[in-house]
Amino acid sequence: MVMGHRGWRNKLAQKASIKLAGKVDKETFLSQLKEQWRPLVKKGADIEEAVTKARERINSSNFKEAFDKVGITDDDLRTILREVQEEKPEQVINEVRVGRNEPCPCGSGKKYKKCCGS
Repeated sequence: MVMGHRGWRNKLAQKASIKLAGKVDKETFLSQLKEQWRPLVKKGADIEEAVTKARERINSSNFKEAFDKVGITDDDLRTILREVQEEKPEQVINEVRVGRNEPCPCGSGKKYKKCCGS
């Protein structure tokens, strides 16, 4: 069976993630994971449902072995998701006037009037 370009790229990404997981401690791995997941976590989402979805994504990704090697558990994922949900958005000092219906400059993806403009 001949592997295509994407297949090789995925295989290399998987090997690189496993190799990197052997060199990174659990706390560093969790802090990087938290940074990557921060924009994806919805503030009012159910934690248990989010953990289940996260575990499904991890198990179907190239990084499953890396998560296993570092020893990331569902409790770790639950903790990260709770911390991100409980974080308050950073205050943005707005020097440029933003219209009410424009996207909020804080990066939440909401309109300004529904986010920092309220």
